[in-house]
This record gives sequence, structure tokens and C-alpha cells, in this order.
Amino acid sequence: MSDFKSKLQHLSAEQIEALYSEYIGGEKIAVLLERYAIDIAPSSLIKAFPPVPCAELECPYCEVSLYERRKSRSANSWNDNLAYCPNCAHRHYFPGRNRWQRDCACQPCLAARERARQAKAVEQRKRINEHWSLAKRLPVPLHTLSITRQLQLLAVLEIRMDTQRDCILAAEKSTGDARVSPSLGMDSTILLALHEDQILLVDPDSPLEAFSDDPTPKAWQNKVRWIANVSLDDPQRAGLGPLYRALHTALSDGPQPQWHDELVTAIKLLCNEEVCAYIATRSAEHGLPFEARKKAAEVAAQLLDTHPVRHIWSLTNTAIRGALSFVARAQVNKLHAANTIPGSMLSLSERAIREDWQFTVSRYDSHAPRSGFSQALFDVLLQQHDHGLCRKVSDYIAELPGYADSNGCTLFCAMCGSNLVHVQPGPRETIVNCKDCLARTLVTT
Repeated sequence: MSDFKSKLQHLSAEQIEALYSEYIGGEKIAVLLERYAIDIAPSSLIKAFPPVPCAELECPYCEVSLYERRKSRSANSWNDNLAYCPNCAHRHYFPGRNRWQRDCACQPCLAARERARQAKAVEQRKRINEHWSLAKRLPVPLHTLSITRQLQLLAVLEIRMDTQRDCILAAEKSTGDARVSPSLGMDSTILLALHEDQILLVDPDSPLEAFSDDPTPKAWQNKVRWIANVSLDDPQRAGLGPLYRALHTALSDGPQPQWHDELVTAIKLLCNEEVCAYIATRSAEHGLPFEARKKAAEVAAQLLDTHPVRHIWSLTNTAIRGALSFVARAQVNKLHAANTIPGSMLSLSERAIREDWQFTVSRYDSHAPRSGFSQALFDVLLQQHDHGLCRKVSDYIAELPGYADSNGCTLFCAMCGSNLVHVQPGPRETIVNCKDCLARTLVTT
């Protein structure tokens, strides 16, 4: 018996109930203490009342009735939410009595919840393995992949390959500045494209939190690991190490004429994304909430016709400084100022051409992290030492084999018929340099 409960031991059960009724009814506690000869502090009277048994609740471990403490006159009493076992540490928290739902923390309850969690995890893993089974998908031969998919796959392997576990790490596990493409949006597009073509499969052994708890588990794209579903010389799925080496070797042989149109699209898309991602990143660094993504892509496409990527980055920095000055000078909000950046870049471009600006590499760009896709395209395949940053897009396209003229006709060597040509377009004539026989041909445009 606690010290508090012993204070009422001289009263009968009927007297205790009468006392409690008067207490709840609002009688002054000092009067009650004098009337019933109770030696206790007024604030502790409620603690001296014996608990009330809960007829409908029983301790699952001791098989005795649970008890609930008496309600005080205060409606905010914290213990209004629970019943307890008089023999063990088990607690029952009534739902709805308190906005904070709690669970019993006694050892048997903790063990029971852990067993339930493990059983649920086993069942969820079973459903995941059934739905995302690797055995249901046949490997895709490497030689059947388009050049776009090869570049995308090499980019993903370059950044997220884990050869020890023979899988591709989840996007959220990427560390430092390593990235597949210039932006998260392009990362998602690449991953989705490879998954839709079954080049990448969801790893069913990914952590459970990477999947939904639905009967047909969904895979959260940024949380799951991936398996490369590509074969080399045999029908078996290749390991990441051999696949990476085979893919790197194949692309290192240089571009082929049949890839011309795809590579033109890839170069333009990547350079455009380099510009848009740079605008967004530099704006965020200066606290500018840049949202004019569509306008930026349109402006980037125009600027790439006349400027290399690195020069456009320089125009971006100048435009951002102008936006910050606009905020300070005109007292406009930062969103308004950020939306002026694309238009400002166009105006700066016109001035740069008119005044023949000499661009220098910004200190912000000297250590800019490069994406895996940029490395795969410009370093491995096209073998451009400037990493696709220092020349106009048209210059890179002009060097592709199988170059098409303005009428859509593919140019080739007039002497030997080879498509492996280097083209130098001019205002009146185009120079076609053959890489096979080294002949030089002039084509009137």
C-alpha cells in the first residue's frame, strides 16, 4: 500500500465513495480533509483514492482486471488516457481520449509488436519477390541497345555502380557531387527510360522501405536499388564489372554513321540541360526562387546556336547579378527578379555578339561537377577534350559521321564513299574531309 492510499484506510468503502462524490461535486478540499479526518496535503487527495477496476479490460499476461485511476477535477489530467495492471508493467491507452496515441512499452508488448513487425516484413518481402522477380525478365543483349540507351546505361553505371553487391545504388544513396545527368529531372527520365525498356530492373532485395505496402508493391524510384538486365556474349545476365568494361570499350570506338540523328538529339538535349540546371543551381545559391524552367529551356536552345555552354554559364552569372541588383534597386520580390533572368540572358547575348566579348572561365565553373552522361557522351564516345563545354553545339554535330546537309541529305566522301567524314560548313560551300582516304571535297551549298 502506497503512502497516499494509507491515508484513507480508516474509512469504509462507502465513506470513500461519498468522499469522492463530494470532491467531484466541488466541495472545498480543506473542508473534506477536516470532515473525514484525513492527514494529507490538499493537492495529493486525488492520489489517495483507490483505482477503479475496468470490467471490460483484462491484462493479457496476468489475466486480472485492469484498473483506471480516478478522474480529478482537472479535465487535462495526463493519466485520464490509461488503464494499468496492478501486477505487471502493462498499460492500456484508451484511443480517442488523448490526441497523442501511445503504445504500451512493457517487455511482453514490445516483444509482441516485434513479432508482428517481423511477420509483416516476411509477408511483404514475399509479395515483393513475387511481383519484382528477376526470373520473369529475360536479359537484353547489349548489341541491341540504341546508342542513346548505351550512353544512359554507362552514365548510370559510372555514378551508381556497386560491384561488390553487383547492383546499382538507389538515387538517394548518391554521395557528394556525383550525378547521372545535370538535373534530378533528367536523372528520373533516364532511369524511367531504362526501366521501361527492361534494361534496368528493380532489385527485389532492396530495403522494405523502398516499396509500398500495397498488395502489389510499388517501387519508389529514388529508394530502390537496380539490377542491370543486359547480356553480353551468352544469354546470362552480365555482372556489372564485365558489362561496364564492354560498354566502355564499345563506345570508345567512336560514333558510327547510323547513330547520327540520335547523337544530334543527345548533344542538344544534354547541352540544353547543362544550361538550365546551371541557371537553377546558381539562382538557388543566391536565394532566387527560379521557376521559369520552360522559358529557360527555350532561351537555352536559342543561345546554344551562337554560344558554347561555358559562355552561356558566364551570361547566366551576369544575369543573376542583374536580378539581385533589380531586387535591391526596385524593391521587387525575388521571384519576380528571378523570372527576368532568361530575357536578360538573351539581351546579354546580343551585346556579346555585337561587342565581340572575350569570355573567361568563371571561378564558379572551374570545379563544376560533371555528370556521368556528359562523360559518356563527350569524353568516351566523342572524345572531346573540352568536355562539350567550349564549342558551339553545331561544331560537335558537324564532326559526327554521316553528317546531313541542310536539305537532310547525308554527306559522304566523293572519292571512296565513306560516311566517316569531318564536315566544315561554310556560308557558300561545305568542306568534306574523309577520315578513311583523307580526300577533301567541296560541296556547294
